[in-house]
Amino acid sequence: MTGRGKPYNAARMDAVSIAAPSALAPSVVEVDPSLRPAWRLGWLTPGVCRCLFALLLLLGATGHVRYLTHDCPIDLSGDEAQYWDWSRALDLSYYSKGPLVAYIIRASCAVFGDTMPAVRYPALLLGVMTSVVTYLLALRLFRSDRVALGTVLLYHVVPMFVAGSVLMTIDPPFFFCWALATYLLTFAVFDRDGGAGEGAGDGRRWPWVAVGVVAGVGFLAKYAMFLWFLPALIALAVDRPSRRWLRSPWPWASIAIAAMFTLPVVFWNARHGWVSAKHVGTQTGTSHGHFSFANVLELLGGQIAIIGPGLFLIMIGACLYAFRRRTASGASVDSAVAGLPPEPAVRQMRFLAVFGIAFFGLTFLTAFRAKVQMNWPAPAYFTLMILSAYFLSTRLATRATWKPWRGWFWGTVVFGVLMLPFAHDPGVLYPVVRWANTHLVPYKAEWAKAGGWRKLVAKRLPEAGFTAQQVDFTYKLKGWAEAGRTISADLKALGPGAFALCHDYQQAAGLAFYLDGQPKTYYAASYYHEDTGRMTQYDLWPDRDLGPDSPLVGKNAIFLGRHDKPFSEIVKVFDRVEGVKVTKAYLADGKVVTKQETRAITIDIAKDDVKVRTFRYFRCYGFKGMTRLPESKLPH
Repeated sequence: MTGRGKPYNAARMDAVSIAAPSALAPSVVEVDPSLRPAWRLGWLTPGVCRCLFALLLLLGATGHVRYLTHDCPIDLSGDEAQYWDWSRALDLSYYSKGPLVAYIIRASCAVFGDTMPAVRYPALLLGVMTSVVTYLLALRLFRSDRVALGTVLLYHVVPMFVAGSVLMTIDPPFFFCWALATYLLTFAVFDRDGGAGEGAGDGRRWPWVAVGVVAGVGFLAKYAMFLWFLPALIALAVDRPSRRWLRSPWPWASIAIAAMFTLPVVFWNARHGWVSAKHVGTQTGTSHGHFSFANVLELLGGQIAIIGPGLFLIMIGACLYAFRRRTASGASVDSAVAGLPPEPAVRQMRFLAVFGIAFFGLTFLTAFRAKVQMNWPAPAYFTLMILSAYFLSTRLATRATWKPWRGWFWGTVVFGVLMLPFAHDPGVLYPVVRWANTHLVPYKAEWAKAGGWRKLVAKRLPEAGFTAQQVDFTYKLKGWAEAGRTISADLKALGPGAFALCHDYQQAAGLAFYLDGQPKTYYAASYYHEDTGRMTQYDLWPDRDLGPDSPLVGKNAIFLGRHDKPFSEIVKVFDRVEGVKVTKAYLADGKVVTKQETRAITIDIAKDDVKVRTFRYFRCYGFKGMTRLPESKLPH
């Protein structure tokens, strides 16, 4: 992969030409086929690469807009709905996150209305902007449009990034700021054109100011943005020409500038008992955490699954290549064997590797104390993907160096392409689930007695059949619009002032968005005296108070929960709770006794004759108010 200026891997591509005097005709000198380039990429000029990149962004953005506006298979996630609810009450900060995501969503909804596509449009824009920064960073470090284009193409075959490219959570603005800060740092670390000069940049100081501003803005999206400075400082320490920056005031000034952006969050938390600090402490395991090796195994297994085993191995190979042992002449061991010149981009590779390894290592250590969400290590892949693209370009130098990696590369491509439809809508597997339930599950008992391979299959067949939840990681994002229409009709029938009360804060956010008129909704679990739910933003808004003095007292409600039977904590705070009457038979003293019991009203969501999920709710009459435990006893 080459680009503008002198291509870094041109020496590898021209290894044949330096193997013999130029005066000798090709017919005289027989060239070893293993030293020929693996791919002929002369047609990929910088202009072609940039046109392809622009076309890729245009097609991707257009396709995602159509995905959101034409029968989108997924409703808002609980987090997206929660951030939208925050955006209706703009503030300096919120319980678990900074204010940036709420302001971005409110700006979009102010233009396009309070609709599902409007909530998600900013994610599409931020994704395009991150791709542009990715291209520019790869181009700056390696002066190769081919490496830059290859990096962006790699991103487009990773299931995690494909699935997350349309969800407007805190991650799109956070990831963009992470990418932009890293790009800006290279203007201080490397020379003017990003090349392999031995100097630590050209002494420019403005990047440090810009980095501080970008990191500060990123903090307002996700507090983890401040962790960016850890791999940045390590990268400066590892790179000998860059160490002089650590003795200057500029990196520390950058941190100070970023710290100024914490002031709104600090002021807000000072007025609210530092709830964000308590929440982050619980989430990361710094408070109330416990050792768990299972969390580490789950993290590693999950990461391999969401980026693909081939790409995971390529990343490991790229990191090892970046820190490979070098000979006395400066060439790497593999270069010395192949007769190729020294690797000219060692500083750039190690810069990228340090960023990725340091942040992934941090999340890895966190997993020993807390459950790490699958998206937490994502920033590590920003630099590791660029490093992997460059590493693959060095393998393409000759057929011999490409051969060990071509299987893993094509496996990654095939894995990504096959996963693209699934990443956008796992419901494409519902016909497979239906077929298995029709043609396999009925034979479970028969095959269990047959022995052989049938017995092995029978052991893995569930008694009640396969469910959508087993193949669809987005099942919680489905059915909200349908449930909202049904519950809206029931709320209207309950009379004026009827409100929606939910067991879970994400349920409260989902109903707030999908109920007719998008009314305020209420969160109950933090009021429970047994199995108390954690605090959320709903507990901090005075107009969502459920106490005995609440204006909701005496009103009727719909309670959306998770239990099939009336939840005891809810039964206590209403005069009457209604659901569906069912007759149950019991055996008492040898006699069959029947009894009527109340069960939840259900809304079954199905697609392709496969049950996706069930919403359960009760009609409640005469709210009495709820009393909360002391805040010191509430989980965070």
